[in-house]
Amino acid sequence: MEQYVAGLEQTLQQVLFSNNSDQIKEATKALSTQFFADANCVPALVHIIQSSTQKEIRQLAAVELRKQITNWWAKLDLEVRTNTKARLLEIILNEQEPLPRHSTARVIATVGRIEIPANTWNELLAFLFQCSNGANAGHREVGVYVIYAIFEVTDAFADNLRQLLELFNRTIQDPESQIVRITTVQALGKMADFIEEDQKDEIAMFSELVPHMVNVLQQCLNDSDEESAAKCFDVFDTLLLLEIPILSKHVQNLIQFFLSIGANTTFEPVMRVQALSFIMWAIVYKKTKIQRLKLVGPMIQQLMPIAAEEEPEDSDEDSPARLAFKVINTLATNLPPQQVFPVALEGILAYMANADPLFRKAAMVTLAVLVEGSVDFIRPKFNELLLIVCAGLQDPEANVRRAACMALSSFAEEFDEVAENHATLLPLVFNLMNEPTPEITKQACNALDAILEGLGENILQYLTELMQKLLIMLDNAQGETRAIVVAAIGSAAHASGSEFTPYFPEVIKRLQHLMTLHSNEDELMLRAVSTDALGAIAAAVGKDAFRPYLNDLMNLAMQGLLLDNTRLRECGYYFFAGIAQVFEDEFSPYLAGIVPQLIASCQLDENTTRFDNETGDQDDIDGEDTAEDLNYVFRSAIADEKEVAADTIGEFFQHTRTAFLPYVESSVKELVNLTTHMSDGVRKASCGALFNFLRTFYKISNPADWKAGLPVAVPLHDNVAQLNTLVMPSILSIWEDEDDKMVVVQLCQEMVETLKLCGPGIVAEHINTIAEHLNLIFEKKAFCQQELADDEGLLDEDEQAEFDALLISSASDLVGALAAVLGENFVEYAKIFIPHIAKYYKKSKPTSERSMAIGCLGEIAAGMLSGVTGFTETIFPIALKGLSDEEPEVRSNAAYTVGALCQNTTMDISSQYPALLTALYPLFQGQNLDNVTDNACGAVARMIMRHPEAVPVDQVLPVFVSALPLKRDYEENEPVYKLLFKLIQNQNAWCFNNMPQLLEIFANVLSKEDELKPHTRQEMVELVKALNQQFPAMNIGASALAPYLQ
Repeated sequence: MEQYVAGLEQTLQQVLFSNNSDQIKEATKALSTQFFADANCVPALVHIIQSSTQKEIRQLAAVELRKQITNWWAKLDLEVRTNTKARLLEIILNEQEPLPRHSTARVIATVGRIEIPANTWNELLAFLFQCSNGANAGHREVGVYVIYAIFEVTDAFADNLRQLLELFNRTIQDPESQIVRITTVQALGKMADFIEEDQKDEIAMFSELVPHMVNVLQQCLNDSDEESAAKCFDVFDTLLLLEIPILSKHVQNLIQFFLSIGANTTFEPVMRVQALSFIMWAIVYKKTKIQRLKLVGPMIQQLMPIAAEEEPEDSDEDSPARLAFKVINTLATNLPPQQVFPVALEGILAYMANADPLFRKAAMVTLAVLVEGSVDFIRPKFNELLLIVCAGLQDPEANVRRAACMALSSFAEEFDEVAENHATLLPLVFNLMNEPTPEITKQACNALDAILEGLGENILQYLTELMQKLLIMLDNAQGETRAIVVAAIGSAAHASGSEFTPYFPEVIKRLQHLMTLHSNEDELMLRAVSTDALGAIAAAVGKDAFRPYLNDLMNLAMQGLLLDNTRLRECGYYFFAGIAQVFEDEFSPYLAGIVPQLIASCQLDENTTRFDNETGDQDDIDGEDTAEDLNYVFRSAIADEKEVAADTIGEFFQHTRTAFLPYVESSVKELVNLTTHMSDGVRKASCGALFNFLRTFYKISNPADWKAGLPVAVPLHDNVAQLNTLVMPSILSIWEDEDDKMVVVQLCQEMVETLKLCGPGIVAEHINTIAEHLNLIFEKKAFCQQELADDEGLLDEDEQAEFDALLISSASDLVGALAAVLGENFVEYAKIFIPHIAKYYKKSKPTSERSMAIGCLGEIAAGMLSGVTGFTETIFPIALKGLSDEEPEVRSNAAYTVGALCQNTTMDISSQYPALLTALYPLFQGQNLDNVTDNACGAVARMIMRHPEAVPVDQVLPVFVSALPLKRDYEENEPVYKLLFKLIQNQNAWCFNNMPQLLEIFANVLSKEDELKPHTRQEMVELVKALNQQFPAMNIGASALAPYLQ
């Protein structure tokens, strides 16, 4: 045994101290094949830990012993196990060096994980209490650290929580040792995972320790002990995530404490960043508590001065100012904008007037980060805010101009109104693109890219100047700016469509060259963005112009997949999806080479990045360890790649259809697996792709038109039904447990689109489950709406974050879609949903929610047909009131709802027609939203068809016809022209007296391909032919309608 121990120790020394890599490999192999293949390694390693004079050897021996305990403990004799346990307790008391002591503590924890549940090491807890309560500070450190280590790996002490909390109440106030106090905080962090919701006494005891934990962190900061402070910060972050209310009564004090750290410029930036990070997560997980305590305003007021500090040059480096912006963004996206934006705007206006450019820059960036969660609330103030941004774009200081570009980019991503102000904004952006400062040029190009996305045909007046400028910049810019220029060229192509073709030759030769770059990260980024942009360019110029370059570009993009760069693979997938959309069947030959790559991306393993809890405590010499020893950091780059791969798979099937059938089975398998991925983006993409598969399968199944109602009258094709048995259960399963609101929003939106196409067969077996999920959303009890721990009931429903409102809106869209596919069978569900929906129409609600409520009631009224009768008295007064709402979007939806209700209810409401006509009349003139008048036309048409005797038709028709043709909401062409056809067929005098006007309207709509449904178009053509035959004097053959007489 002595020779074995000596050989083992010598081999460990070679691993640690040899400078020869071959010797290290040989030694590592010897450990594995000679020494650790024998149970004697356990007592041998114990001996080395106890006897070696080298602390590095003692530590490494302890690290390896921990792993070998797992492998060999059960095979050791009882005497050896008993002796080992006793010696380990001796060793740790005598060890003076922190790292070997910590590693030995972890060995004890590993043994304890096995022995304590078996009641074969009952003396351990007594030993630890004795150490922790002892007079020797070193022993107290050992006792608390071993308890901490045990909580890291096992719940073995879960039955002793109360005793341990009493112990920690003493050790966290240790009068002598800061190490004891810090380790107690760490142990509390681990212990918290084992406290259950019903352990009220333990929760209360733990909560009483929070002020002491704060004191420990404060002392670490005062001592400039960054490493220990970081450990304390981690514990507070952990406590935020618990489903027990440990921090509940301390939220206000904690917010103030961490804000004070964030604002204290005497502390190191890394400490301030961690404090502000806690604030950010507190907003996410304690938002109701923060609202109830009215902390939002004071938080913003304390954050904005931090935001006005200098930022480091490295854009990837966190700083207090950058964290302050992240916290403000988190406030904007998680809390009601009514509570966030007014306070922030007050600060923005004050800071813009400040002589210090850092304050003006802070104002611009604050505005940029506020937009995301405040779009609807901001919209009425858009013009005022745009003036502020324009002032920033022209500020004398470069940093302010750069920040203003960021604000403009944020605005352009969220507001269509930015594109409408192109005449003001683009000249300012063009000027900034000419500046010599690279950072300004880069941000100006970013802003330009965002504006171009929504510019549409308005781009044409700028296109020549724009492309000249972009091509010059592409040839001369450096680094990231060049990549942004390429992205802007792609956006210009998207906005200008076929008008981009004249610039295509100059662009393609440059981008094709960029797709060959691969020497460094900057070149790979440029190659990636160029690949992505060419997908948009192909869609703009069309397949004929692009075809000569197709094969070469496809080969370059496929070569890019083989380079080890996730961003390049993502952009390659974007490119392939764009090309598949343009070339459709012609893309099919490329599927065999690309789909396996997509599947491989879906299967990538993310559990590869190591995060060590103990600085310098190396747990491994050969890269292998037990799962319990590892904490994994999520690799978002791989998640992003999976997200894009899932989207692309869905688009491939959509565009190549039957050619993709050989890949459906393997693709669906991977997509279903990804629905439970840890990344919300991957879950959204995989669910979207699965719904896309359903819709595509349905389209290629040559289906008959579905019919509303249950049981299903038109069954799904067998292939669609079989796929549906995989997809819907997966979707509903993740919905139940989904914690991210935007994933649920995506599920609802995808289900709405799928229902509209495929009908009731998709959900026939799942209606009750879907209804239950939707009801939970309206009751704000869905899993994704729940906050952790301690909030006492709901807040005022009139104020909620806009992302929360988007969830309600998406749920209401799904309610409307269900009504459409179930028809009169929706009545029982309407009894549940209509009361929920109706409460969102009241003056105190924001425009988006009032519009949602009335729109959803309209969809229900339209979908349920006569089933809506029992709800007429609920819906009618809301719709009538909505016709005079101050917001045009609400008035438009109200007009649609009035029409749908009048058309379908069997209750005679003709006595209300005068009031309705009076309320509808103003909607025919001076509306700044076209679909207000369009929906008013639809409402009047439905009213006349339902009760012609209750409408003064000849008085109404002049106003009605003057609003035609419809400008935007072409769905309403159905009732409008159905009415006109009927009136003409019934020889209505007004119609015949005004036939030239009507024929002109018919010619207008027939000339547009997308404004009439096929059957309505056919009926209109037949009517025109009949009129031409019956009334030759109308001379229709000499009018614009002549082509339709053939």
